[in-house]
Amino acid sequence: MQQFAPPPPVIIVGGGMAGLTAALSLFRAGRPVRLYEAAHSVGGRLKSRVTDQGFILDQGFQVLFDAYPAPKRWVDVSLLKPGAFDSGALIWTGRRRVPIANPLRHPAAIVRDITTRLLTPEDKLRLATLAAEVVRAPWQSANDAASAQGKDRAAVEYFWERGFSERFVNHFARPILGGATFDPHLTQSTGPSLFLLKMLVQGAAILPAAGVAALPASLANQLPVGAVTTNARVDEIVFEEGRATGVRIDGEVLPAAHVVLATDPATAARLAPVATLGAVQETIGGATVFLTGARRPPTGSRLVLDGTRSLLVNEVAPVSEVQPAYAPPGRHLVAARILGNTGMDPHEMSERARLDVATMLQDAPGAWSVLEVIRTPHAQFAQPPGIYRRLPANRTPVAGLTLASETTVDSSYKGAMISGETAAAIVNREMAFDRA
Repeated sequence: MQQFAPPPPVIIVGGGMAGLTAALSLFRAGRPVRLYEAAHSVGGRLKSRVTDQGFILDQGFQVLFDAYPAPKRWVDVSLLKPGAFDSGALIWTGRRRVPIANPLRHPAAIVRDITTRLLTPEDKLRLATLAAEVVRAPWQSANDAASAQGKDRAAVEYFWERGFSERFVNHFARPILGGATFDPHLTQSTGPSLFLLKMLVQGAAILPAAGVAALPASLANQLPVGAVTTNARVDEIVFEEGRATGVRIDGEVLPAAHVVLATDPATAARLAPVATLGAVQETIGGATVFLTGARRPPTGSRLVLDGTRSLLVNEVAPVSEVQPAYAPPGRHLVAARILGNTGMDPHEMSERARLDVATMLQDAPGAWSVLEVIRTPHAQFAQPPGIYRRLPANRTPVAGLTLASETTVDSSYKGAMISGETAAAIVNREMAFDRA
């Protein structure tokens, strides 16, 4: 009896959020898939590890957003046992911490917060109006939010045009929105700021009990046994007669029905120069200083943001208050996030961060000790006004080769997942057409 060889799989190169989402989408569509990741674990920038002392440290302070649409299509977020940040924040004024509440979740706080004089009454009303607008918007990404504005512009220009005061921009927009986008001057596109505001109003920032790496792990765990191979660096994409037909790993050619390229931009350019990512040249980032103490921070589960613009630390996150699993019994963990300054001497960074944390928490300087400094110089690709029109497409000029990357949508794990979904849809259509 004649034996028929099984069809070659779709090969996904790269196990970040884009590659994992593409693989899972294709698998659910009935396609055989194999994913190869050069690192020792999947997840891209969503990485976590447990220290010898029992702390969970993410690769720089990161949060997940339970209102992001894309992850909810693939993962039951409740199974990650998330702890949630309070929907408000505390602003350090140089003398005290002033609460700012989510105007849609806590409408009574609009009146209360006016008395703080941190924001003007007009700012509070404008913020409530803007929050209501973004909730109604059908955006799925920062790209969508920017495109909906017609003419994209810097976030700070958008807030000026909306009539917000300098006090609002300096004490609210810069530390909260600029902090999340590594853009304290708000010179990047308005898209990330508006979409972030939408997510904060609609849901919460969360931390899974096992760290942020639990999200990519939950995707990988839904794939069949043997579908994911780590510590496997793809050396070359094999092309035959103008079509991608496989990959080469350690000298061995592995045939593929289709290749999905889901790596970082530099690796993508090396493996397939046709997958041009020319618009994505500059990256931005910072550093996170993790500190531990014996006493609980006096913040509850709220971020503390520097409203003075005079400190090195932009915000202090009470990590173990939000997710107790991040710290061993009897200890507490906070994360001090620094924007830029990635070349600063590590000892100077640690000491300044420790003093800033003590200042913002109004604690004694010795109350918190530095556990570790984690630098993330390439946390996001820069997203200046107009960039979304210049981002690459998922389709490439080469048959059998499709791109899956946040660089096709926006710089976020959610953008990567959307790109993975789009790439999988393209592969399914092309393979169905080829079969027909």
